[in-house]
Amino acid sequence: MGPAFGLFYVFVGVPIGWLADRYSRRAILATGITIWCAMTATAGLVRSFVPLFLTRMGVGLGEATMSPCSVSLISDYFPRDRRSAPLSLFMAGTFLGAGTAFLFGGPLVHHITSLPPVHLPLFGDLRSWQLAFLVVGLPGFVLAALMFTIREPRRQDQAKREVDADDAGHASLGAAFRFIGKRWTAFGTLFVGSAAVVTMGSLSFWNVALFERTWGWSVREVGISTGLLFFIGGSIGTLAGIALMRRWVAAGRPDATLRALWTGLAIAVPGFALYPVMPTAELAIVMQLFAFTGQAMAAAAGPSSITLIAPGQIKSQATAIYYLCIGIFGQLLGPPPVGLMTDLFGDPAKLRYAMTIEAATIGTLALVLVALGMSRYRRCVVEVDELIAPGQAAHA
Repeated sequence: MGPAFGLFYVFVGVPIGWLADRYSRRAILATGITIWCAMTATAGLVRSFVPLFLTRMGVGLGEATMSPCSVSLISDYFPRDRRSAPLSLFMAGTFLGAGTAFLFGGPLVHHITSLPPVHLPLFGDLRSWQLAFLVVGLPGFVLAALMFTIREPRRQDQAKREVDADDAGHASLGAAFRFIGKRWTAFGTLFVGSAAVVTMGSLSFWNVALFERTWGWSVREVGISTGLLFFIGGSIGTLAGIALMRRWVAAGRPDATLRALWTGLAIAVPGFALYPVMPTAELAIVMQLFAFTGQAMAAAAGPSSITLIAPGQIKSQATAIYYLCIGIFGQLLGPPPVGLMTDLFGDPAKLRYAMTIEAATIGTLALVLVALGMSRYRRCVVEVDELIAPGQAAHA
């Protein structure tokens, strides 16, 4: 959370996507994991605001490697008609990670808070919040090493034309933007739908304040309930999305993944719009389950959708541009309007109405725009199928 992480995360992803279209994606991933774990751990050793701000920027830099490299890697492991399931399972990690943070992060911080200060040579006494950074950051170095145990697959979906590439088959960032710009309605439809998902999902940042002000819940109660909802809703939504995408792919629908995204939105929008204004906390939890289930279904379909309209030469760059667009809305523009509306209402207890207004407005607009752009996306998928080398559309 916050601009130190968010700004770097969304803007550095594009040049990293350029690198990932040229060099070893597993090496870039391993480097990124090392950076974000080192920066997380280092944040536990700082003594003032500026170093803390810089380490949080470093976390954003490291994490920006994840999506462009991972989506490209996974999509190259599988044929175009079979990659939606593995990419959806990858996206499920977002919800499992968030659920883990809510469920176990609170007890971990509570336990660390009860410990006496720890003295480290050269760094002096470390407080509980500093220890939390160290505990979370250091184990990640093992994951960085494990990245070198995976195979770097052969790059698939290389376009025979329409993509300006050099003799080595590498496309520039300008070529990626030109390809997307010529098909802006198809890409824009996907970007709008996914941005709405991320924006509505960012409303959960307000959950502690909402449940505390409206129903008198403690932070611990909110954390446990939200964590369980991430686990349950994320799992149900991911599995349901995979089932729908497989069904529509088997029926020969080129827009199978975007249809799953729209369906997820249709489930999520009522959930996000209604849970803040429910008369009881229990009913709010029920509606929130619908919201998280639809959010997981839609979020799982997004990366699959981008790989079907972006040729191999620009796949990582297109993925980075996709996350740039949805990240600007979710990371930077999602939560502030709720706070602004609450201030304008002049009553902190009216936070719930601000959340409902934002979710209903953003969600309804996205549902309409994605439905209108579905045919453009479908034609773009067919076009890219025709552009890529023979046999790559169906076989890895």
